Amino acid sequence: MVVAYYTSANFIDSFIEVIQGIKEKVTLHVFIEISNHSKNATFINVDSIDEMEFIESPERILGKQQWELFKPYFEGVSSVHFIVQKNKKTFSLKSLSNAIKLGKYIKKLKIDVFHFDTILPRAIGLYPFIKNKQIVVTEHDPIAHSGEESWKKQLPRLIFHKNTNAFVFYSKFAESQFIGHYKNNNAPTFVVPFQPFSFIKNYFQQQNNEGNTILFFGRLSYYKGIDILLNAIPLVLEKYPEEKFVIAGKPSFGYEVDNNVINKFPNNFKVITSFLNNNDLVKLIEESKFVICPYRDATQSGVLMTAFAAKKMVIATNVGSFPEFIINDVNGLLSMPDSKSLAEKIILALDNGYYKTIQNNVKSQSTDENNIEIANQLLLAYQPIK
Repeated sequence: MVVAYYTSANFIDSFIEVIQGIKEKVTLHVFIEISNHSKNATFINVDSIDEMEFIESPERILGKQQWELFKPYFEGVSSVHFIVQKNKKTFSLKSLSNAIKLGKYIKKLKIDVFHFDTILPRAIGLYPFIKNKQIVVTEHDPIAHSGEESWKKQLPRLIFHKNTNAFVFYSKFAESQFIGHYKNNNAPTFVVPFQPFSFIKNYFQQQNNEGNTILFFGRLSYYKGIDILLNAIPLVLEKYPEEKFVIAGKPSFGYEVDNNVINKFPNNFKVITSFLNNNDLVKLIEESKFVICPYRDATQSGVLMTAFAAKKMVIATNVGSFPEFIINDVNGLLSMPDSKSLAEKIILALDNGYYKTIQNNVKSQSTDENNIEIANQLLLAYQPIK
């Protein structure tokens, strides 16, 4: 079976884990879309794509040193190519032209299955080249997060969904959300378990994982519940007045951090509103006691999987898929999505260093059983319905 797997540099943290379960089972060709928006994504730092060809080798894009770190993940993969998108517009005549160029290239591979790791708008022009193939789509977020609605995300679905043969999800919650929202969908659905993002271990520096801050990291957006965290912190400081909090990430969808609480407790806060490279991110994680995810909604969380890979405990709100990955009082803590409940969980974690006890139960890497499950689910998704 020949499979073309089309993804984005934005998803490299998750998809390199997913393909470990399938790369030896099929003839796999990986295509990674990269643009000026995604060239500095999680785990990838590329200075410029201006001089690159439309279809480029990974070593040319990443450089020899960075590619060496990724190579073990692609051993057994038939080919890996970056698709260079220099045009800022995600959907335009140029994107259609590029997709046609890619479609002609893929046609030569004689593929059986085309797997979209989320359908990107720039890929719409691929439709004529793959419409008679087995089309599989991984849906990261079946419904847009609060405050992140966009018609551009819906357009590819209008084109491809009716001809998609199978849908894949990283959580049972995302699957149920999809089924509830797209009631006319008759294609089968499959869940592959999200895995800790082991690549981050390449950047670990400290042997002693002891930290002294409480960390929120990831892009800043309304659905992340940063305001819930900010309103919880004064309650925590009543009992632990010396506690330090870090909020780090690049704002998205016009989000701005409310400074009212921060200004009242300037000695207890560090706020970083910029892109974090791998070294900076790892340093923040290593300096933390544990990680906070105070989200309003969540299909699955890359922050959670990054924290798990770093063997850090996470306090998350009991929303979305978090309960699938966090067992309360075992490998993490779950709170209600309100400031009072969150503050109580933070205090619980701090009391007598309880977070250290829970941290011992955090699994920092995927298991052979999970990889087998991923392979089984994807192989089922790749089989045409008879």
